[in-house]
Amino acid sequence: MILFYIDESGTGLRDRQSPFFVLTALGIDARHWNEMDARVVDIKRHLVSWAKPEDFEIKGRDLRRGDKLFRGQNWESRVKAIHDIAGLVAGLPCRIHAVQVDKRSLPEFIGAEDDLYRLAFCRLLDEIEADLEDGRDESGMLMVDMRSDMHSSVQDRRLVDVYRGWVVSRSGHTHLVELPWFGFSAFYAGLQLADFSAYLIDLVSNERDAGKRGSELYEAFNRFREQIRLVRIP
Repeated sequence: MILFYIDESGTGLRDRQSPFFVLTALGIDARHWNEMDARVVDIKRHLVSWAKPEDFEIKGRDLRRGDKLFRGQNWESRVKAIHDIAGLVAGLPCRIHAVQVDKRSLPEFIGAEDDLYRLAFCRLLDEIEADLEDGRDESGMLMVDMRSDMHSSVQDRRLVDVYRGWVVSRSGHTHLVELPWFGFSAFYAGLQLADFSAYLIDLVSNERDAGKRGSELYEAFNRFREQIRLVRIP
């Protein structure tokens, strides 16, 4: 059984600050889940020693900007953490599927946020399915970063509808079992690593001339670049 953890980076359809939206799935054999979880917990304990690992999540954006619980840490400490996390990903027996949508080149009928997410999610599902079919005949499960809150399940319900539609388009034939599961990123190591991967994929596409700090982030990304299978839309 392969567990696929899904998270996103970039900005929404009408945000012109970034031209890209990135949806990423980090896949790992369920037999290696304990190793991944233990290594993420260990890094989190070193990052913020006075908080419990479940009190916060590893987010590439927060680490880069020094936001939230990383506010009191200098750049040297934060970039070391980024490299440590990149090294963790590089050392795991995982594969990373990413779909990058260039919002500048979409047709007019992709006019809402839900359309953008649907487009990327369906393409990502195609990549995951192809991976599972690729000579291994493995089963897979999806864990998605929760987009709804405790007062509304509308956003996650829409994702389930898209998933069901995708399965129907394949006449019900898929190696994925069950509907997507949803979770809070701070609790799941795989979701945090998916977020981290998506953020760096988005960053290297947006900031090609970012000075010394940008170069240090590029170096971190290059540590696990070979594990990424990137699809671009269009």
